[in-house]
Amino acid sequence: MRVRDLMTVSVGSLQRTLGRTLLSMLGIVIGIMSVILVLSIGQSARSYIVDQINSLGSDLLFVESGQPLSKGGAATTIPKEVMKERDYKTLKRQPWVEHIVGIILKTDEATANGETMSISVWGTGEDEPVLYDMGMTSGAFFTKEDVESHARVAVLGSEVARRLFGSDEAVGRSVKISSNNYRVVGVAEKTGTRMMQDVDKAIYLPYTAVMDAYGMETIMEFIIKPTIPSKEAVARIQDLVRDNHNIDDPNKDDFRVITQEETVEMIGQVTQVLQLFLAAVAAISLVVGGIGIMNIMYVSVTERTREIGLRKSIGAKQADIRAQFITEAVLLTTVGGILGTVLGILLTWIGIQIILQYQDGWRFILSLEGIGWGVGVSVGTGLFFGYFPAKRAAALRPIEALRYE
Repeated sequence: MRVRDLMTVSVGSLQRTLGRTLLSMLGIVIGIMSVILVLSIGQSARSYIVDQINSLGSDLLFVESGQPLSKGGAATTIPKEVMKERDYKTLKRQPWVEHIVGIILKTDEATANGETMSISVWGTGEDEPVLYDMGMTSGAFFTKEDVESHARVAVLGSEVARRLFGSDEAVGRSVKISSNNYRVVGVAEKTGTRMMQDVDKAIYLPYTAVMDAYGMETIMEFIIKPTIPSKEAVARIQDLVRDNHNIDDPNKDDFRVITQEETVEMIGQVTQVLQLFLAAVAAISLVVGGIGIMNIMYVSVTERTREIGLRKSIGAKQADIRAQFITEAVLLTTVGGILGTVLGILLTWIGIQIILQYQDGWRFILSLEGIGWGVGVSVGTGLFFGYFPAKRAAALRPIEALRYE
């Protein structure tokens, strides 16, 4: 049977049972759509996070509590915070440290001018605006002296200033956080997100004032911009902190120094594993859809037994019968794969647009790998799950098929 005739007969057979045809391909549509959606959103998320990290510069180092990263790129234990102000001062004194901030993040409420809102408390140092290229709309960032004197001064994110003070000048006013009053010395320009934190809804305080307010003795992490190559800076930081922590054996380190390259690699590994897991879960519907198509094709073979017998009696070969049923199954899954691909692309675009309403910086990225795999798997599903009903149809004996009622 010629390919053109085979396609014509197969399409005609599927059209005669259009409702059943559409229902049988639904699992394939959902499976392909889900795989493309998960992989594309995952790639967009990874791109967004990497962009956030790269926006900080190319040579920053992050020093935090916890054992060094394993070769697989993951922490071996949940870290207990051990970095203290002594470590900060030791590192800050080094001539090769151009800038350093100690970071403490808290969630709290801020009250001023009769208004209250939830905020992120961002405990940091005077180098914050330099490291992050932060601009000010009014006032100035707090100083080294403010940090050293544990001064209760604050710099407001743009959204905090708008919500608490409206169009009024915030500099010089007072804002209350966790039962303490802080004098506003500056308002930051609108920034958006940084490291997945909405810093426009943050209030920056000297990290020393945050430690006082919350009774803390440790600092979450240090961010350092060195003037020497990263590899050399990492070794020097390790020596200094080990000396402070009385550590002789590097295998017993209670801290880790992470470069930006390692951070990007680690994020890539985590997002890839998550993508693959979610895609595997979504792919289950492909298997379910394939089984559904196989069952429908078996029903079709039973319903068309007399037709098969008649065709064989006038000269149709087993290969012709087998080819027709396999073609019908492949057509079902291929059309389902194309519909699923289109829906997956559309839902990815809609998803990114929704995310952009709340988070700037996301990009619409299609997973070409996901699209390729999706279409390929849909065709393969048709071939695999269509083969067995086709084999059964081809094996029917003409005389018995013609007798079938």
